[in-house]
Amino acid sequence: MIQFGYLPSGTLLNMEIEALCALLRGIGYEGIELLPQLALGDSIPQARVLRAVRDNDLQISEVVLQRDFVTPDGDEREAAICFVEEALPRVADLGVRTVNLFTGPQPWLPHPVRVGADVTATQAWEWVFAAFDRLLPAAEKHSIRIAVENVYGMMAHDIYTNLFLQDHYRSPSLGVNLDPSHDVLYDNTDMSFLVNTWGKDRIFHIHLKDAVGVPQNGKFVFPLLGEGEVNWQDFFDALSRIGYDGYASVEFESWRYIHNLLDGSNIDCAELSFRAIQKLIKKGRAFPNEV
Repeated sequence: MIQFGYLPSGTLLNMEIEALCALLRGIGYEGIELLPQLALGDSIPQARVLRAVRDNDLQISEVVLQRDFVTPDGDEREAAICFVEEALPRVADLGVRTVNLFTGPQPWLPHPVRVGADVTATQAWEWVFAAFDRLLPAAEKHSIRIAVENVYGMMAHDIYTNLFLQDHYRSPSLGVNLDPSHDVLYDNTDMSFLVNTWGKDRIFHIHLKDAVGVPQNGKFVFPLLGEGEVNWQDFFDALSRIGYDGYASVEFESWRYIHNLLDGSNIDCAELSFRAIQKLIKKGRAFPNEV
């Protein structure tokens, strides 16, 4: 049975960890996904985070350690790899066994690296492989699985490019953080195909996020769950068929909605999303043109 979690961001990160965990558990979530500022003990002691999580009967579903491995600056690449290497034992100290990585380059930067113009695809993939050549053994040493999230504009940006990375290693410690929103931006809208192709053994974690548009900055949005192009009925049905029983965590990135309707506050996002999940599981995505 799927367990539902939430990835706190924005103003939620300003809450005391105890209040944040109580809020999520009160809504009905079973898990919390942690960004580095909550997970690594730099600003909040890890013991305090663990106590707040356990006191509210939550589990930490995964820790996000995303860093960009596709940059011509060798020092930046080395710093990105070292950050993850040094974070892995601290993630293990939390008892967490899954971390989320992406490949890069980050398309939302003011001056993004353009593969094909600034750097060849061959070179970009060599940088990605150089990073994972070090990070996979490091993760295995600490009994941690790496869940790669394909993200628009990156080397691993959809199911096919992520599979290219996965097949390069064929490691049981390397899998996917399945976020269907990025795939639908590339017209990969068959949710059964996505879920069945990855399969239960390679889906380490899931992000629940919708999308509509094309994968170019300013030409897509991540709207409220059920308002985009993800067919949630097919998605949940496919997960049920393969027997997925891990975490599906809401990643709320409806930035205009937060700014225009929630006065910049993320506090209501978790409850809005949980109510949407309950309806989508029961009814699937409502298509206005269907009878």
